[in-house]
Formats: sequence, C-alpha cells, structure tokens
Amino acid sequence: MRRADVHRTLAADSVTASDQASDVNVGATPPRPSRPVQLASRDGLARLGRDLVLLVLVGAALVWLYIWVRAAVRDGSVGFDFRGTLWDAAIDIRERRSPYPEPGTDEVGRGNPALYPPLLMFVVAPLTVLPWSLGVAVWTALLGAAIVGSLYVLGVRDARCYLLALVSAPVVNGLIWGNATLLLVPLVALAWRWRSQFVRVGLVVGVAVVAKLFLWPLGIWLLATKRYRALGVAALTATAGVLFPWALIGFDGFGSYPDLLRSAEEIYAIHGYSVATMMSALGLETGLATSLALSVGLVIAAAAFVVGRRGYDEIAISLAILAAVLGSPILWEYYYALLLVPMAIAAPRFSALWLFLPLFYFTHRLPRPRLLSTAIEPGGSACCKPDDVPMPSWVFNHAAPGLWPAVGHAALAVTIVAGSIWVIASRSQSTDRAVGGSRELDPSQ
Repeated sequence: MRRADVHRTLAADSVTASDQASDVNVGATPPRPSRPVQLASRDGLARLGRDLVLLVLVGAALVWLYIWVRAAVRDGSVGFDFRGTLWDAAIDIRERRSPYPEPGTDEVGRGNPALYPPLLMFVVAPLTVLPWSLGVAVWTALLGAAIVGSLYVLGVRDARCYLLALVSAPVVNGLIWGNATLLLVPLVALAWRWRSQFVRVGLVVGVAVVAKLFLWPLGIWLLATKRYRALGVAALTATAGVLFPWALIGFDGFGSYPDLLRSAEEIYAIHGYSVATMMSALGLETGLATSLALSVGLVIAAAAFVVGRRGYDEIAISLAILAAVLGSPILWEYYYALLLVPMAIAAPRFSALWLFLPLFYFTHRLPRPRLLSTAIEPGGSACCKPDDVPMPSWVFNHAAPGLWPAVGHAALAVTIVAGSIWVIASRSQSTDRAVGGSRELDPSQ
C-alpha cells in the first residue's frame, strides 16, 4: 500500500472514532460550574467592600481638604512657600539683587527662605510680571497638572486613582503652600518612562537633582541598573544646571550656600516629618539627628543598588525614591507625593494599594506638642512673628518636634513602598510561571 493510501486510511479511522466519541457524549449532563460561581461571588464582594472603603476614605479626605483650604485662605497660607522660595527670589534676580538670605539671620527662620539653586528661580521669573494673585493661581494650576501628568505618563487611566492622588494630604498640602516639590513628581515619572533612552533619562534625573538635592538616590538607581551613559548625562546636566544659572547672577550666595543649608537644617530638620524630627523628639541634638536621617537614606539606597544589580528595575527605583524621602533631613509632607511614582508603577489600575493615600490625613490626629499662646507674646520663645508670616507656619516651626506624626508618615511611606514591591514581585512571579508553562507546552523550545 502507498504512503498516501495509508494516510487516507488513518484519517478515515480518526474521523470514525471522533464521530463515535461524539455520539457517546450526546445527552451527557455538562458539569455544573459551582466553584467558579462561588469564586466570582467572592470577587464581587471583595470589590464591593473595596469600593465602600474608597467612598469612606475619600469622604473623610474631602472633609479634611475643606477644613485645610478654608483655614489656609483665612490665615494667608495660600502660596506662602511659593512666594518666599521662588516668587520673591525671582524678583530679586530680575532686579539684580541676591536672592539668598545670609546664613544664621532671622530671614532663614521665617518659614519660607530661598533655598533652591537658581535654576527654578529663572523658571518662575516670567510669572513675576503678573499680579501676585494671578501668578499664584497659574502656579497652583501647574502643580496640579504636574500630578495629573505624572500619573498619565506612568500609564494610569483609572479615574479613582487620580481622585485619590489629588485629594491626598501630601498633594493638597503642596498645592496650598505652592511648594515646587510637586514638580519633581513628573520628572521622576519621566525618568522611569524614558529609562531605556539614556539622554532623556539623564537629563530629567539631572534637572530633578538640581531642583532638589535630596533626589540624589536616583543616581544610585542609574548606577545599579548599569545605565552608565545616563548617569554621565545626569552628572553633566546637574553640574551645568547649578553653575550656568548661578553664573548669570554673578555667583551671588554661591560661597555661603553650604552654610545656608546647614542653617536651614538646624531650624527645619526637627520640625517636619523626617527621621531627624523623630530623633530630635527623642532627645538627640540636631547635628546627630540629621546624620541619622542621611544614614537611613544611605541604607535604603544601598538596598536599591543591590536589587538593581540583580535586575529588579522597578523595585530598585521604588527603593531609591523611598531613600530620597526618608533620607532627607528636611522633610515636609508634600515630599511624600513622590510615592505616587512607585504606586503607579506597581498598580496603574485602582487596587487596595491606592487606599493608603487618604491615611496621611489621619497622621495629623496623632499626638503633637502644642505651642502655648504665651510663647508668641513679647518675651516668649516664639516672639515677634513677622506680619506676613501665617500663624500656622510660625507655630509649627517653633513648637517642639512632633514624634508621632513623623513616625506615622514614615510608617505609611514604608508600607506604600513595601506594598508596591510586593505587587511588583507577585506580578513578576506570575509572568515567570506563565512563561514556564508555555515552554512546557511548546516542544520546540
């Protein structure tokens, strides 16, 4: 018999066998999908519970937001950081005056001294031709757009994520005070988005470090993931971003800038939400407290380096961001807005991880030392508040360090980053199992 006849005979036998098998199965009762239905109902209950928690937390956040905004308008806090750190400094540059106060002067302790390198001041300078009320409105809108843009760049499309981010305490605080830290969030987001393009990622990392020096751990991330060319571009960008704008103002304040930063640390490091604040509240002197904060940042940055060398890119940048936040001696609440980046990388769709954001409001209910009204009176320890400084800012920066609010903020930051890492690791394991299963089914691999 020829090979073609053999193939036809085998094909006919297989068709007959399949027909017989189908005849046997006719009328058979299909299995009831009881278990999948139970799992679906459990998933539905879980989603319902999560949505209820979302409604409760967003409602509480909106109440706090209303209270904060109303108090800020009443006390004159709106745009206070923006005015002192950038607006007035940009006007000084425009009028050929030094934008920086002398280290150790009362101007450093006002609550909003000019501490940024000149680059951001030049960026803000065009706004100063506008009236103050219009200029601060434009600036606030830019800060809000920066948060929205950051999430969009990272692939977030769920409206619930945007809502939770915009009503979170770190973002609301930054919008009220007009702090430029919110502009760093899109820079870090773009660094992740452009991580495979060494020129782009180097440029945005360099600009971010120039704007706020505490973002130096992003350089560790580039080094750990062997992005050497990007690190070189970042170093050149940072150097040019410091020297060129400073040369335009004749290097005014350049020599005394390290002393200015140390003077600011002595005042503000113990009054924020940093590790230095915790250590100072426990009785350590300011210098040692700030050194411990830097040590915490170095330890977390070292962990980022280790995991980055092992190829865990997403985890490495998440740890680098945590190192930047917790390692900063001066740490205000809006710095925690940078945690939006690891959250969006781990969970671009709404999940339980996003529900941690409203909890920052609850840290403000933790015990904090109060400043007696007698301290503000003549002869008191917090006497002689300037007329243009809001009372909340003056009281906050003259009260004793608040241990528990700082602990609460740090605990939430660690929890958010740990949760992000867990989601990333779980997703990676699921992908590895799926790839392994496909290889077992495909004999060609």
